[in-house]
Amino acid sequence: MKAAQFVRFGDPGVIDVVDAAVPTPGEGEVLIRVAASSVNAVDASHRSGELGLITRRRFPQGLGVDAVGRIEGVGAGVTGFVKGERVWAMRAGADGLRRSTGLAAEFAVVHSHRVAPAPESLSDAEAAALIVGGYTALRAFRDVLSLRPGSRTLIRGASGGVGSAAVPIAAALGGQVIGVTSRRNGDLVRSLGAQEVFDYATATPSDVGSADVIFDTVGTQLSAWRSALSRNGRMATVAVGSAGALAAVGLSAIHGSRRIRMFAGEPPTGQLAALSAFVDANHIRPVVHETFRIDDIGRAHDRFDRGGVAGKLVIVM
Repeated sequence: MKAAQFVRFGDPGVIDVVDAAVPTPGEGEVLIRVAASSVNAVDASHRSGELGLITRRRFPQGLGVDAVGRIEGVGAGVTGFVKGERVWAMRAGADGLRRSTGLAAEFAVVHSHRVAPAPESLSDAEAAALIVGGYTALRAFRDVLSLRPGSRTLIRGASGGVGSAAVPIAAALGGQVIGVTSRRNGDLVRSLGAQEVFDYATATPSDVGSADVIFDTVGTQLSAWRSALSRNGRMATVAVGSAGALAAVGLSAIHGSRRIRMFAGEPPTGQLAALSAFVDANHIRPVVHETFRIDDIGRAHDRFDRGGVAGKLVIVM
């Protein structure tokens, strides 16, 4: 099978598409014939070596943490899936990143509790574009930020891979969505459900006004944007890659009730199934910036590294 791997950390040039053995599902795992995967920030960090302390220098390492496809087989102890069933899946944590093949491959094994039926309303490429961003946004708004109908909901990075999923999900939950994005993507963010849009290059928290909920996907100026929270407002970030961001999160917990929450990690059991049902019920449509064949995954990573992607880059097999 074709699979994207690398044998050293570095720029997109380190990626090779190799002929690898089809993996065998172990206990509790399923084997998926993959139709599509997507490029996520964690993939670029993994490939570049930023996660080296987690993944270690055991090569080759596979790329891809999400996939849409069909069940090809199941391991011992797995029930509830049948061959040919269309599913979406997600790997998470150190174990998922250390394997020699990831989900950017023609076949992949994933633990069964990270697999669920894919949304019927989306194509394979569309579904792949929504897995990580959709799971992240829905969990943030439901479980972390407790978004209520009518809440003024500010989303920073509203046209990115996570932000472009967060806007329609927040709108479907009843939020009055305010998007902060680039000027060129303003119309896109409005079309996704934002009622107000601000240019990130010039907008300040005072320009935007008070917000009941702030969902940050950028990771900069967190303390400044926290000042826009209403009295009982709630803020969460999924971007804490710098010392400054970590400091802002820590200080918010010490100096006030309007703390900045952060979360990451693997989806709780049932989260992908809940997302699938939510997507179909609320007609959520993801943004696919561009699709690439797996043989061109290095080019997709190069495009991701250059920035300015609206929505997601998708890899099709």
